[in-house]
Amino acid sequence: GYFRSDIDFWHLKTTRIMENSFEFATNGGKNHLFHNLGGGRFEDVTDRMGVGSTRWTLAVAAADFDGDGWPDLFLANDYGPEELYRNDHGRRFVLSRVGLESDSKSGMSATLGDVLNRGRLDAFVTNISVRGYLFQGNNLRLNFLPELGRFQQGAEGVITDAGWAWGAQLGDLDNDGQNELFIVNGYVSADRERSYWYAMSKIAGANGNVFEDAKTWPAIGTASLSGYERSRVLVNRGLAGWSDVASQVGVTDEYDGRAVVLVDLFNRGVLDVVVANQQQPALIYKNTVAPGNHWIAFQLVGTRSNRSAIGTEVTLEAGGTHQLKVVDGGMGFASQNDRRLHFGLGPAGRVERAVIRWPSGTRQTLEHPAVDRLHVVAEPGP
Repeated sequence: GYFRSDIDFWHLKTTRIMENSFEFATNGGKNHLFHNLGGGRFEDVTDRMGVGSTRWTLAVAAADFDGDGWPDLFLANDYGPEELYRNDHGRRFVLSRVGLESDSKSGMSATLGDVLNRGRLDAFVTNISVRGYLFQGNNLRLNFLPELGRFQQGAEGVITDAGWAWGAQLGDLDNDGQNELFIVNGYVSADRERSYWYAMSKIAGANGNVFEDAKTWPAIGTASLSGYERSRVLVNRGLAGWSDVASQVGVTDEYDGRAVVLVDLFNRGVLDVVVANQQQPALIYKNTVAPGNHWIAFQLVGTRSNRSAIGTEVTLEAGGTHQLKVVDGGMGFASQNDRRLHFGLGPAGRVERAVIRWPSGTRQTLEHPAVDRLHVVAEPGP
């Protein structure tokens, strides 16, 4: 949740509804987990499963981070640190100390991707970065749980600064075999000559009794707050880091972006970008990358597992690398990507194998699947 469920904004009984800390707030709305019983019925298992956090959660990504076959939960929290709830074999979730708890920022979005092509999912979390007022920097959490039992920070340079960043997605936009990052940003775009940041910084410097009470916050009026920012398109240069090519590829809008998804809208073997903006038009960026690199995609159909194949992992072995992708049920900020999994291959015209791990536990291997095409794959029966 974000605000508490007992707050009725139409009939406020108190104005003490804001965060009780700018760094470690714990008075947000309670998170809930509902177990799907089938037949359109759900059971609230929040307390039994141990996931009733009251931090100001804005995004959740579910995936198996530690390779035990059970999906874990990665939470991006506003006014506080990120959290990883590790799945104890379906019995309950355990909040784990994995290098996230002391790094408190303003998590807006959580997206997953195999950044280093190790066959392992890493997490990218957006935060607020405004030079002169509040520079938190985005986080790239490299997954070293099997070796070190923790995540390690991998964000440095241009990847850290995306303004007041919101939704983000990792995906191979140029089919070179490396994941790129598309990040949308901007909060309130109003009067270009008036900024709310100075007023907000005074509130942030006060004690909890002040900023928890909404009536002490100055009215924003016609001022802007991190307005007119430009989205980032970050190209993965491997060991050379990341570079922003947004202006070169035609991403120049200044809307207040919130959600972004990647999808092959025109079935051409390249990922397009769809952006939802706050009180502004939605945008579609058609990918016009030059042809030449190879690709492969998979549309998965569950039989023993859920039909949408949510949670299914595909590890692709090609060109000496292992790329891992997962079918997500929601990732980023208020977003869900195309359930078809798209892999760029670069110049490699051959795939050694694709290993599919279904939520049921079934493993399925496809040897030398053809490239430059979409494969529809059904989960094998018992």
